[in-house]
Amino acid sequence: MSLLLSWTWAAETAPLRVGLDSNYPPFSRLDRRGHGAGFNLEVAEELCRAMGRRCEFEFQPLDRLLETMRHGGLDLLMGVCSTQDRLTYMDFSQPYFRSRSVYIGRAGNGSDGPKGMVRIGARGGSVQLAHALSRRGDRAVVAPDEFGRLLDMLCAGELDLILANDLAAYSFLLSERGQDFDVLGDPLPLDSLPGLVRIGVRKDEDELRQAVDRAIRDIRFSGAFGRINRSYFPYSLY
Repeated sequence: MSLLLSWTWAAETAPLRVGLDSNYPPFSRLDRRGHGAGFNLEVAEELCRAMGRRCEFEFQPLDRLLETMRHGGLDLLMGVCSTQDRLTYMDFSQPYFRSRSVYIGRAGNGSDGPKGMVRIGARGGSVQLAHALSRRGDRAVVAPDEFGRLLDMLCAGELDLILANDLAAYSFLLSERGQDFDVLGDPLPLDSLPGLVRIGVRKDEDELRQAVDRAIRDIRFSGAFGRINRSYFPYSLY
């Protein structure tokens, strides 16, 4: 599902096309009425204010957002990590928060992470998927395009565990249906997966990238980022 929402701040320039995942709580999501919500959406709104730009928000699953960016259909893509492949078709802002990657599965399955587990899932297009494929191969890894579908498969017993961003994983574990699940093993080492989360910027648009970097600093110093952070997470993400 793809949906465009507009945020009007300054109308004298063309709107920035900003991509967000359509089903990735608590970072971004669409509700049943098509209304956007989430940490990354609120951060994006503050960045648009700080830049004095009008923005249009496009919600799609991550793998589709990456393809849209690859083909020049987005100006900014919220909440992505820099990889060698992605650097071929987009640039990146400075980091605006940090994360780790964890395996989650049914509580009591042990604390040795993926050892012995054969059905692993990761969000389509994610750095976690690339890591899982490098370790297991495509025959052992399932990659639905929506994070919500990944959680549904875990809850239904179709997967033994999933590899996910720790913040999204903890949000699920704190929910009612996450009570039977837990983090299995330790978070992945920081040198095994990118842990600095950035904003993808249209390739070779240095002025735009610099404007985004200034806006990140502005909303951090103004306290706007901290306010959003506290409304979603009980600790600082940076």
